[in-house]
Amino acid sequence: MELKTSAVAKRLGVSTKTVQRWVKKYNIPCTKNEAGHYVFTNEAIEQLEKYKFLGVDEEEKEHIEQRLDELERKIEQKADDVVSFQLLQHRREMEEMLQHIQQLEQRIAELERQKQAEPIIEQPTKQKRRGIISFFL
Repeated sequence: MELKTSAVAKRLGVSTKTVQRWVKKYNIPCTKNEAGHYVFTNEAIEQLEKYKFLGVDEEEKEHIEQRLDELERKIEQKADDVVSFQLLQHRREMEEMLQHIQQLEQRIAELERQKQAEPIIEQPTKQKRRGIISFFL
């Protein structure tokens, strides 16, 4: 029984590109028809199934692990950058608040000095008006 790439891909549950890549990578013995398309025998399909279930080879694993390590390093660096930015932003906000507090303290001290420097002016007390009768008494 001979199958085309799309039928083999469907049988294996992978894309046609994956099947083509495996044929080239693992040197799967198969022929091409007049149109240049792969034609797979049962032997070739069995080999492809074996490679599918074996998973990636050691070279690919090493490459994938290196890529994962690189991505983890980039993520950690990005996280560090974000935390550093947030710390700097919080520090700037705290410095602005401290400056504002110092300005308020200075203003309070200035108002207290002004209050102490003002002479105490006693307001004259109003005398009660007496009626005309009490004037004669």
